Amino acid sequence: MENLIDFIGTHIPQIAGALIMAAIGAYLAGRNNRLNRLAIASTTFRNTILTELKGLYPIPSDWPKDFNILDQRLRQVFPNLQTAVGNFKPFVPRYWHWTFDHAWDLYHLGKKRRDKQDIGRQDYRQYKSGETTTAGEITEIVDGKANFKHNVKRLLSYAKQK
Repeated sequence: MENLIDFIGTHIPQIAGALIMAAIGAYLAGRNNRLNRLAIASTTFRNTILTELKGLYPIPSDWPKDFNILDQRLRQVFPNLQTAVGNFKPFVPRYWHWTFDHAWDLYHLGKKRRDKQDIGRQDYRQYKSGETTTAGEITEIVDGKANFKHNVKRLLSYAKQK
């Protein structure tokens, strides 16, 4: 036993160095694993969004002339998009959760979610192009395609490819 204690006492710098190198190796392996999981989650999220919105985003080549058709299509793909958002949210840094939620709310509600009644609700009138009158006086021209593209781009910005 004394030989072991003497050995450890004379080789403290080497033992400490080996322990430090093991800790650094474990940290780098964990970091690499986390980055790989993030890359896979980002790719899955992007692919799901782009697949579900094919023809509407990024180039609106299949944009319907009738808003009711667009509304019906967006309502049809909503459950898959909601699942993708729910699966991807754990990979968004915690300090960005509220902005990610806000981007999702703007996509499917056109506003910030006010209460629990808005969860799962959809309102796609923001994507209807044309003139709108607010308060009976102000007329503004709304570009539904531009709103849609902006909202989807904001949502996809959280899944940037590194």
